Amino acid sequence: MDTSVLRKAGLTESQAKGYLALVEHGALTPTELAEHTGETRTNAYAIADKLVELGLATKANSPKNTYEAESPAKLKQLLISKQHAIKAASDELAGLLPQLMSVYRLTNNRPGVLYLEGIDSLRLIYDDIIKTGQTLRIFPSAHDRDDPEITAAIDRQIDRQRKASIKTESLIRQEVFAQFTGAQDDLFEARPAAFGELETQILLYGDNVAMTTFQNGVVSTIITSPLIAQTFEQLFATLWGRSDASGTKNDATNR
Repeated sequence: MDTSVLRKAGLTESQAKGYLALVEHGALTPTELAEHTGETRTNAYAIADKLVELGLATKANSPKNTYEAESPAKLKQLLISKQHAIKAASDELAGLLPQLMSVYRLTNNRPGVLYLEGIDSLRLIYDDIIKTGQTLRIFPSAHDRDDPEITAAIDRQIDRQRKASIKTESLIRQEVFAQFTGAQDDLFEARPAAFGELETQILLYGDNVAMTTFQNGVVSTIITSPLIAQTFEQLFATLWGRSDASGTKNDATNR
């Protein structure tokens, strides 16, 4: 039988051959397993013990030390366990990536660029904002609240930022600015933007520029670079200076 599917489930070639031999021939001793798989007897012992560890075989309490295959249904359980382990490793890596990008930038003096898809990309950005602890500046997208799951994630992040005393400044397009005037306080300030709808949300925090689109799934690009971040900060400051929190144009900045 073909071992490729079993290898995709996480078994090595030798383990896959060993499991199939137990399924096809029933209980086998390591010596018999070696004969059916073409492995050495020493390797056959290691294969049999590993299959027991993976839950794919059992060892009989007998003088012959025979091994017997567990139900093939166990393969599905093994694959699910592998998927959970990969997801956990992915989550841990996501938490470490911003720090690695910062170290990479300092060591190589080059911008770090990270491209991510899915709502998990937002969670990574949000966690990094909390770790950075610096003022967050936002160019909102016209589509950042089109999806209920994303809206819930944004609302949770707003609560986290307020608990962490992180100030937020946001340039809101003129037609919806009135909705935010009553929500302003020491930790949130909004001003009317001198531009219309944006297709991409841009978040500025620390040395990072995070750009996210929402229309065809969530896609985020995170750039870690002091020079690029400073450029976006200057653009934000220029637009910020054109209006005050009441929505009135600042004539002094427009002369």
